Amino acid sequence: MLEHHFWENFRKWVPHPEVDEVYDVEEIGFQEDGFVVLLRPDHFQEEKRSERALRLVWDRIVSYTVTDESYRPELWVSEKTPGWALWTFYLSETSDHLTRFREENYIVPEDTHHFFICGTNLMADILSDEYPTATFLKWGPEIR
Repeated sequence: MLEHHFWENFRKWVPHPEVDEVYDVEEIGFQEDGFVVLLRPDHFQEEKRSERALRLVWDRIVSYTVTDESYRPELWVSEKTPGWALWTFYLSETSDHLTRFREENYIVPEDTHHFFICGTNLMADILSDEYPTATFLKWGPEIR
């Protein structure tokens, strides 16, 4: 999925005040408590890397798509990135993807948002009319 006007359509989203800047997407999909995205801290500068995983849970979503980051070159951090910012979480109400999805699906709730999670390995486009709950977990083999 190509997002032609990413920097014009998305804004930085902070799902919790204590989130790290950079994560890997460790797990994504439906579980007993909802739609879950488990993120492992993966900052390139080890001293900035947290030992806590982030778990985002939506009660309901409209749609989601997961893409290997290799296939999303329009979103790689480069000189075109405003401030060369490293960040994982973005939000839009006007993205190309959400606009097309609304045109093709007339039952999409009016207040649906496009959550974009830009992991260092995978990228996730999530459409939902609600914000997720965020919790932290101690990263280790017991949660993998």
